[in-house]
Amino acid sequence: MTTLVRTPARPRSAPIPRRAVSTLIGKAVKDRTQVVGAASFYMLAIGAVLGLLWPPLRDVFQNLPQSMVDLVKAISGGTDLSTPAGWANAELFSLVAPAAVIVVAVMSAAASTAGEEEKKTLGITLGAPVARSTFLVATMIAMAVSVLIVSTCIALGLELGNVIGDLGLSAAGIIGVAAHSFVFGLLFGALAFLLGAATGSKRVATLVPALVAVLAFAANTFLPLSSNLAEGQKWSPWYYYNSSNPLTHGADAGHVLLLAAISILLAIAAVVAFRRRDLRG
Repeated sequence: MTTLVRTPARPRSAPIPRRAVSTLIGKAVKDRTQVVGAASFYMLAIGAVLGLLWPPLRDVFQNLPQSMVDLVKAISGGTDLSTPAGWANAELFSLVAPAAVIVVAVMSAAASTAGEEEKKTLGITLGAPVARSTFLVATMIAMAVSVLIVSTCIALGLELGNVIGDLGLSAAGIIGVAAHSFVFGLLFGALAFLLGAATGSKRVATLVPALVAVLAFAANTFLPLSSNLAEGQKWSPWYYYNSSNPLTHGADAGHVLLLAAISILLAIAAVVAFRRRDLRG
């Protein structure tokens, strides 16, 4: 006869050891060092290259055929390659920077939840005196720290290129790019957390946010080509990421707050799903 013994639950009023929480955050950040380091390095390098290439390419861009100019504007959110800000938007802000923060955020989120569960190490991690929700919030904070590091390097790379190539970019514009990149990464990271917490599948938590990002990008790029469908782009997070051209005009507070609010809602849903589901490891 087998007897099942249930471990007494920790009283809700028991304090959560801050050391355990900080350890969880530190471990999650440390585990992502390689991908964060690589993304940060490329953001710095690309920013420097932008500055190096702008002076010799300036005249070329100013003489581009109008059809090419229109195509670039459609893909990169209305930027103009004949200006330094347009050049930086097309080469960094429109695709490379968001790809970097999405990859870092999604990989961090998927590995911290579903990845630990699939490796059967989640039970050991949760053996520490912390609740499920505390564990998840700690790993979310670690994801946010990782995205913040990459977003900061995006700004530093732009400033480096600004100095090298005399691009004339404003401090407000560079900070705006970093702010939009940060909340954009948080949104997809929170989505990955929700999927990982709800399904326990690292593949789902990784591939679905990537697919959503691609489809949302396509919607934001191609729907405006039709006057009847143009309003549909406002359902895409990419619209709130780059439609206000933050590199030229600075951060759009409304767009930043909207992306942040959606991220928080997804994060709350992830905590609820994680607390209710039976974990496998």
